[in-house]
Amino acid sequence: MTAQLTTPANVDAIYTDPSYEPTLEEWNWLVHTAGAAYKSELAARTVFESELFGMNTYILMSMMEDYLRVPERIRTIRRHATPTELVRKTLPIGTKRSFINLAAMPLHYLTGRELFVDLGENTLADGLDDQLEVLRFWRQATIAMRTDGVLFNMDADPADSSHVVDDALLAEIRDQLVPADETTKAGIRKFGARLTAYAFLENCDARTAVCDTGPYQFDDGTFLALRETCADGDGDFPWVDGIRETLPYHHFVIAHRLPGTVKMDNNVWGTAWFTPSDYQSEILETRVFCADGGTLRPLGPAEVAEATNAIRSAHRALYQRLAETDPEQRNLYATQMYAWKLKAWARLAGCYDDIDWSITPRIARSYDKFSVPDLALRLIGGVFVPQDRDSCFRPLGGSR
Repeated sequence: MTAQLTTPANVDAIYTDPSYEPTLEEWNWLVHTAGAAYKSELAARTVFESELFGMNTYILMSMMEDYLRVPERIRTIRRHATPTELVRKTLPIGTKRSFINLAAMPLHYLTGRELFVDLGENTLADGLDDQLEVLRFWRQATIAMRTDGVLFNMDADPADSSHVVDDALLAEIRDQLVPADETTKAGIRKFGARLTAYAFLENCDARTAVCDTGPYQFDDGTFLALRETCADGDGDFPWVDGIRETLPYHHFVIAHRLPGTVKMDNNVWGTAWFTPSDYQSEILETRVFCADGGTLRPLGPAEVAEATNAIRSAHRALYQRLAETDPEQRNLYATQMYAWKLKAWARLAGCYDDIDWSITPRIARSYDKFSVPDLALRLIGGVFVPQDRDSCFRPLGGSR
């Protein structure tokens, strides 16, 4: 079944006015739009593979956990601050409250809804108030975060782009770029590769700590691409206790100015692809910035080299620790990682200790069930690439 949904007449208010309350039909248009983009991207580019983590298993467990826990956590956060206040409180880049984190929030939550329905535990009519609670938070935070007047990357100008940096911060970043000579590019390329590999391992081979925004266009035809990559510096992940302390910095933004001959596309959750794929040879100017402490500070070559060496050692230590960890415990780590997307928001709101971050016992006990490959693949396939509809998500508040 392919839903035929008409673009609402109030689309500008839906995309830009945080005080506007969409109708259920308008919410369902947003849900369908997000789900169609999600399905298309998952079918085209995503392969769930990891030598350490059973990714299909922890995806199922964490997204069902999201469905059970996220609405109440959001209500707790809202009692302390609005989404708009939280977004405007700190830098728009270089934190775990990144665009990829925010975009994943409703996608993962609604996937959990689909899983509970497919398992026969809920109906499509259940849980509407909770579902709207999550969507309201996502929508209001996204309106505050983005500078391009849309909610989804595919609707931006240019299409498949993401903009969260205002003109003043963009000018500040550009002023601190340095020419991309071969030595500078080689050092930053090595740093970026080490950091990305470590961030994926720390996040159980998920991409939630690596977020791309851009292209930010300049009048001369060039553009800026920003990659935010954050390691755990706050103590959120117990599996990096004793390792995080070895890193001199934890929050980074890598900036590249590129010519118009390079094309940058951002998918629905905030991962970029470049054409040509060897775009790094085209970089004109570049810089690594540290965002620790809520300020954006450019790093010099010696500091980048120091961070690269520390990250390499941390990666080795963490890999050894995880390789020696029982597979079920590794899976619990991964479930926690994906289910803890609101930790950074709660810390900023000042209510971290008011929230129970433990995994729901029934979800923690479901490892044996969902580690059966045939069941996991059937459930994943049924939700992410459903054959009977063009969106991952079915309408809210209904029986279809």
